[in-house]
Amino acid sequence: MRKIALGIMIGMLASIQWGCLEGVTEAPLAIPGEGIEAPGGLSARVGDGSITLVWLAVEGAGSYRVYRSVDTADGFERLAETADTAYVDTDVQNGRIYFYAVSAMSADRLEGKRSVHIVAAPAVYAVSINGGDALTGSTSVVLTFTAPETTENVMIGTNASLTGAVWERFAATRAWRLEGLDGVKQLYVKFRDQSDAISPVVSASITLDTYAMIEGIAISPVPYRYSPGATVHFAMQVDDDELGGAASVSFENFSGRVELYDDGKGGDVSANDGVYEADFRLSASIRGIDLIVTGDFTDKAGNAAPQFECPDKISVTDPPEAVQLIGAVDSSRTSITIRWTASRDAHFQSYRIYRNTSAVVGETPSQFVRELFNIDQTSYPDGSLKEGVRYYYRIFVVNDLDETAGSNTISAHTFDAYPDPVLLDDPSSVGSNRVTLTWSENADTDFGEYRLYRSLAPGVTTTSTLVATLTDREKTYFDDTGLNLALNTYYYRVYVFDLAGKSSRSNEVDTAP
Repeated sequence: MRKIALGIMIGMLASIQWGCLEGVTEAPLAIPGEGIEAPGGLSARVGDGSITLVWLAVEGAGSYRVYRSVDTADGFERLAETADTAYVDTDVQNGRIYFYAVSAMSADRLEGKRSVHIVAAPAVYAVSINGGDALTGSTSVVLTFTAPETTENVMIGTNASLTGAVWERFAATRAWRLEGLDGVKQLYVKFRDQSDAISPVVSASITLDTYAMIEGIAISPVPYRYSPGATVHFAMQVDDDELGGAASVSFENFSGRVELYDDGKGGDVSANDGVYEADFRLSASIRGIDLIVTGDFTDKAGNAAPQFECPDKISVTDPPEAVQLIGAVDSSRTSITIRWTASRDAHFQSYRIYRNTSAVVGETPSQFVRELFNIDQTSYPDGSLKEGVRYYYRIFVVNDLDETAGSNTISAHTFDAYPDPVLLDDPSSVGSNRVTLTWSENADTDFGEYRLYRSLAPGVTTTSTLVATLTDREKTYFDDTGLNLALNTYYYRVYVFDLAGKSSRSNEVDTAP
């Protein structure tokens, strides 16, 4: 009886389950929950192939559902569920329009209302400074933006957080002024489109370089006197060891420029060290003494350094060849004629003749005789010399740079003749005990002295009484006193002596009335 009753009860329950619930719709997994608010503050940040959604947290929410519709605001489909208040959608195409809404889910899986939908379109956002140049020599630059046509605003700043920056109307390019000292300048930019979607912050940098300076120029080898055809090394050191610039030097009497490099070639010792160098071979056309060397430098940013004048000067010379003094071809009492071989120097300027009374003859003003400018003149009569003196000569060839080459030394002497005699005048101013004697002046170059002799008989010689010795050639008179003219007649002669001791006598005069 118990088994029969249990079977009847099971059958009745089955009838109730399949009969009474027939036609009832199954409830969804999440039923809109009462009191679950729609998330507020939904916004989008668009980027290259991505859209980042952010919203405000909802009290009591355990998670959030993200809905998306493509191209239209209809047909939203659930995209994802997340416990965060942000979501990054990377399954998007640049330029295509996407609509988004978000709802909150309660802890017991009840879904609240959806938020107001927003629109976003992913795109490439970028900024470049001066077209992507790495360097600029000016604080005024141009910013070029990459953004979709729907972009309405742009924000520009000098820090990643864009503190202090403000939104401004978008344009494809914008003039900008770099601030501060030279160095790397970083700019940060973000964009906002018509739907208020904001891009990620993008950035670009450029190095500001507003000046260039040359620190010095080194020249080698030393000393700085070179011959045509020699190789000279120039090295320029620039401030801050700037790389990638254009450097050169020039110098007087050279119309071109010597380009210097920092590439480890052509005389540059080390590449990319901020020292610009070159080896330069001096041509035969370059000549000069103490030529000023100047340097110029323009850095990679286009800044031209002030021209630098090197404290060291260079000389490019080819001294002339010396000529050979042949000797003296003629000499007289007061002159010597010398001869030499002709110069063949292409830059001949003159011959300079020097003379001394010792064997040491050099280019000193006291020994200078004459300068001759005719290259074909190979002899010179040197006059106004002293009799009987040995003279030493050298001749120097001078070129257009005032470089000289001295010849060998020769010597010759003037003819040592007897002195020219003077004419003794008749005595004058004759008194009882005195007489005045006068005579003509001797003009010999080797004049030594006058000697006045007296005798009581005719025929005065150097063995007679020496009355006076006069070394001044211009003193041609003498008063002879202490005489007794009443009792005696006196006879006189003047002897002229030269420096060699040779002498000539004058005529003889007496005091006879």
